[in-house]
Amino acid sequence: MKRYMTVIFAAALACLASCEKSDIQTFKVEDCSVSFTGIENSFSLRGWTEEYKDLHIPLRMIGIPVDYDRAITLEIKDSIATPGDYQILSSVVKAGELKADIVVRAKALPDGVEQKVIVMKIVPNEFFRAGLPRYQEAIVKWTNSYARPVPDVWKNWYLYISTGYSKALHKILVEEYGDEIDFCVRRKSEVTPENGLIYKDPTWWSTLNKRVREIVRDHDLMNPGNPYMHSDDYEDYPSAGTPVGQGRKPTVIPTIYSTLVSL
Repeated sequence: MKRYMTVIFAAALACLASCEKSDIQTFKVEDCSVSFTGIENSFSLRGWTEEYKDLHIPLRMIGIPVDYDRAITLEIKDSIATPGDYQILSSVVKAGELKADIVVRAKALPDGVEQKVIVMKIVPNEFFRAGLPRYQEAIVKWTNSYARPVPDVWKNWYLYISTGYSKALHKILVEEYGDEIDFCVRRKSEVTPENGLIYKDPTWWSTLNKRVREIVRDHDLMNPGNPYMHSDDYEDYPSAGTPVGQGRKPTVIPTIYSTLVSL
């Protein structure tokens, strides 16, 4: 009886393996699709001293890797910028990869110019069909004002400062730590000569957490009728990877202190 059951079990496993293999084989290269991960992509050039800055707009892909490079076709649907203000450096998925960023090289903004904006649209081509309809277009904005920092920086803010972002909170951080706060990360591997990021060890981040809480708490105690409040652009995010514009916008703007991370 045991031998009989073993044979049946082995046959079932063989059948399952066969089905899985068949499923993989039925996914065709022409079924691959690409979408943006977020609708709004904002980048702050505050504190950036170079003439250009490379902006990375992440993509979401469905499909399988192949052994050749695949181009992503883009259309600039709208813009508050001229061709001299930016250049698309990369829109290619490398061979063997199933991830990529659109890289836009943005020119630093002159005095008196608040921001530049382009709206990019993914156009289906011989490599990629249309992906998620809502994410076929993306706004790319670079500004001299405050904006949620790049992902490698933001994920540390999320862990040590607040799960929400607003320009009002950002302003407090810059007043205490300077523009450098926009470039600080917690892993040395994330720092390259090109990206301008600055390594800070975990102890520094823990100290920052306590210091920010002290600054906001002390202000609120001294000004009970006028506590630090988030600005109306405030969003709270369920995860550090949630794109700008897809967080939760409360009906009542909260105090900054109520949203700070407590370690």
